[in-house]
Amino acid sequence: MHRASASLLLLLWAGLAEAQKTDSVWIRNGDRITGEVKSLYRAKLKYSTDDLGTIYIEWDKVERISSRATFEVQLGSGQKYYGPLGLAPDGQVFVGPDTLALADIVTMQPIRRKLLDRVDGYLDLGFSFQKANRTLQLTSGAKATYRGTRVESTFEVSTFREDRDDADETRRFSTALTERLLLADRWSAGFAVEYEQNEELDLAGRATVLGFGARTLARSNHNEFLTTAGLVLTREKYVSTDSASTGFEGLLGASFSAFRYDSPKLDASVTSQLYPSFSVSGRVRWQNDLRVSYELVKDFMVAVTLFDSYDNKPQSVDAPKNDYGTTLAISWSF
Repeated sequence: MHRASASLLLLLWAGLAEAQKTDSVWIRNGDRITGEVKSLYRAKLKYSTDDLGTIYIEWDKVERISSRATFEVQLGSGQKYYGPLGLAPDGQVFVGPDTLALADIVTMQPIRRKLLDRVDGYLDLGFSFQKANRTLQLTSGAKATYRGTRVESTFEVSTFREDRDDADETRRFSTALTERLLLADRWSAGFAVEYEQNEELDLAGRATVLGFGARTLARSNHNEFLTTAGLVLTREKYVSTDSASTGFEGLLGASFSAFRYDSPKLDASVTSQLYPSFSVSGRVRWQNDLRVSYELVKDFMVAVTLFDSYDNKPQSVDAPKNDYGTTLAISWSF
């Protein structure tokens, strides 16, 4: 009986010891915080503590760090290292047998981690009303990204609706699912499935499937610059026509993002994508998107977006060649 009780106590003690948060972070002001390292992304160390819950620590404020868990650590150069985080002199960390400078590290994540811990993104919601012509505008947008050690999955959706007394109702809708395989030396490849509608461009629907390769030209804890090239299969239909058409296009794109996590947080990104057609001689589509968000209170931002869509040869004689617009929304980040 005594042996059974002792064995039960040992099992309970082992469970409690395993559940304890034993990672440590030393801040430049001399404080030491005990908890659990969740991830590092865009200069934010996601850190779970017993007393404060989940907190975010600015990476340039971290002096030393340690964890017995196994991590994948990536430098700005694209090199990856694997191992536990060992104590090293100030401004450095041991990752397995290697010594790395903390300032060179841009991402860090445990090899084994819960699904939800690897997801981040935002949700936008905007609303405006003008009494003069009874104009009602509703906008919404969302983005969620799952980051694994070898795969990155992103889902995006945005909507716009304008209803006014002196004009027809206008709607826009777009959604995309992107699967990216992370390769060596900042290379990646993958595919995306997209769908969009835009009544302003007479576009009843355009579905696209594309394969791409990408290269991250620059990456740090404050900015990222990515170039993309690929092939696109499109299926589109216009409001003023009954028939649908299928075509092949190329893809040349670039995206740049910059971020600051000193309070108040600031995040800006711009993406430009050029689609030269292989099916319609001389046709080129060009899509540009800008998003800037500024922190109001913790996890809540004010977001401004700007888009410009251009098609020099739309497949409908009644379709405009260009549409552009801007939105203002309140955004929640997670």
